[in-house]
Amino acid sequence: MPTERVPAGEREGIRFRAVLIGTALAMAVGFISPYTYYLSRTWYFGWGTLPNGPVVFAFALVALNGLLLRLRPSLGLTRGDVLVIYVILTMAAALIIVIIPYTIGLTAYPFYHARIEHGWEQSVLPHVPLWLRPGEVNSITGFWEGIPSGAAIPWLDWVTPTAYWGIFTLALFGAMLCLGVLIRRDWIERQRLSFPLTEIPMALVGDRQHPTLGRSTFRFGTFWLGFIPSALIILLVWVNGLFPAIPGPNLHYPIGQSIGSHGLPWTPLSDMVINLSPATIGVMSLVPGEISFSVWAFYLIFRIYQVVCANFGLVSGSAGPGGFNPRAFFDYAGYGGFIVISAIAIHGAKDAIGVGLRRLLSRRPQSEEVDPQAPMTNAAALAGFALSNAVMLWWVLKAGMSWWSFALIMAAFYASIIGTTRLAAAAGLLEPRPQITPRWLVLRTVGARAIGPQSLSIYSLLTMGYMLEPHNFPSVYMLNGFKLFHNLRMRARAFPWVVLISTVGVLIAGSLGVLYYAYRYGAVSMICWPITAVPTCAFREFDASLRSPENAGNWLRAAVFAGAGFTLLLTWLSSHFLWWPLSPIGFLIASVMHTNRGLWMNAIIGWLIATLIRRFGGLKLYRELRPAFLGIIFGHYLMDAGMALLAPLVLGARGMTAMTWDF
Repeated sequence: MPTERVPAGEREGIRFRAVLIGTALAMAVGFISPYTYYLSRTWYFGWGTLPNGPVVFAFALVALNGLLLRLRPSLGLTRGDVLVIYVILTMAAALIIVIIPYTIGLTAYPFYHARIEHGWEQSVLPHVPLWLRPGEVNSITGFWEGIPSGAAIPWLDWVTPTAYWGIFTLALFGAMLCLGVLIRRDWIERQRLSFPLTEIPMALVGDRQHPTLGRSTFRFGTFWLGFIPSALIILLVWVNGLFPAIPGPNLHYPIGQSIGSHGLPWTPLSDMVINLSPATIGVMSLVPGEISFSVWAFYLIFRIYQVVCANFGLVSGSAGPGGFNPRAFFDYAGYGGFIVISAIAIHGAKDAIGVGLRRLLSRRPQSEEVDPQAPMTNAAALAGFALSNAVMLWWVLKAGMSWWSFALIMAAFYASIIGTTRLAAAAGLLEPRPQITPRWLVLRTVGARAIGPQSLSIYSLLTMGYMLEPHNFPSVYMLNGFKLFHNLRMRARAFPWVVLISTVGVLIAGSLGVLYYAYRYGAVSMICWPITAVPTCAFREFDASLRSPENAGNWLRAAVFAGAGFTLLLTWLSSHFLWWPLSPIGFLIASVMHTNRGLWMNAIIGWLIATLIRRFGGLKLYRELRPAFLGIIFGHYLMDAGMALLAPLVLGARGMTAMTWDF
């Protein structure tokens, strides 16, 4: 969407009222969300790089702003205000959906389940730091089973563990903020990545200083060409779920069941599914054609690779001659690609890093170009990154972890985070991530025995608490925020304070919410993911590593190097030959679970729509129809949220959480 040209001297800055509104909304959602998702199952705040909750809230703010501008113009929000609130809510989604419930579940799980898990008192519990344990055993029992009505919740027992988790979270957020500042200019100004996901909030705020729905993309007739059919599909899905007698569209097709039933070599395809999502189709229609084409093309290449391997007796999921596992080889090769993508990103930021280093290390004062849109100077970003990592290092050393094992897993994690953020910025993918975790990369290339039991225990905690879902990490939301501020030419020097204030607020409110509902209703009555499932995976993996330590695999080491080399080749081909059709992005995520469950068929449909329009109508028609693609996304998100609110309030329905998202 076009933006206003604002003179440099009149650039809008981040206003305190926007920070206050955004933080208050995020804290309210943080406290209520454990009930709406884990218990009543009526609404999910969001998932992936474009969480639906912030989009819905931004829509509501713009709609309300039109009324405020008529009744009390002085209370009206600017475009900058709405975007600041939107960015705060997206960052809060990482805390509300992932970090807070994951870490609290990890804190409570081992001491309760040690009663039924054989030998955990001697093998697992001694390796859990004392300061990550709630105060009393009865506190843990009440968390899982609930407490009697009228009994007091033992808040004080949770102060120490939640405070320590909060310290690590703040340090990690600070590191991601500083890293984002260093790569921001290269991605936004030099390479001019498209940042497709920023088109959604920009479409809402429109091209006027004070946004209303009448000034947004909703005013275009083409927008409704996408909105109406998308919203109708989601409405019919909800109605069918509430009243099964009323027919509705089927968006889920487990095609692999029939294919795999024919036996070898088709067995590896038995998990193939088609899950249609209007929002994902809309996003895939917005991204460049070579991106959407590469996503589904490499997915099919991966499936052909599995069939060929199975034809020679090498079935995915089991080791063949010499320990070769075709599925694991492809997964680790994909991680090698993420390492290369992150290395390229760091290389692209070399100028910013160099300027910052010279200013920090030079005895003479060094001037640095003033960039009012940068949240901080390059020197401050480098110093902040070092300080944040020093705090995290102190945390793990206090927990008994070795410094070098921490360096290994953090290097792998940074590769995952930078690569994931790059894929979201360049391709708009909703769940870009490696298929394996940093823990598995380190253990299968270095070996568990070298890491040691105490470091392995912290590996499990950090992996499942922070590193499992990089596509839900705030680095993606921060870079999208920087792009939004760049579009509006906003002054962003106050953004570090925005991150600090909102993160602390949501950590407090979200932790109180999870603990309150767990003690009142019992965590065992909540849906399994993530309160129970995440810590179950973490501690069973740790216990398995103690019983049978993972050995480094030569095939998997070779896979990492092969994937890195292949990604370099694809990157070179894409940058040197305009006719080359395949982007390395498709290779990186070809074997990822989400590509199978929610992306590949939607990518085919989105690519077909955009390609046919460009082929027969030209770029002019494609640009004119882009509001329709945005309408598809808004139709999905707004109808899904509306029905999630309507179903329990009007119909008393429960257990209907985001039916169109449960793929």
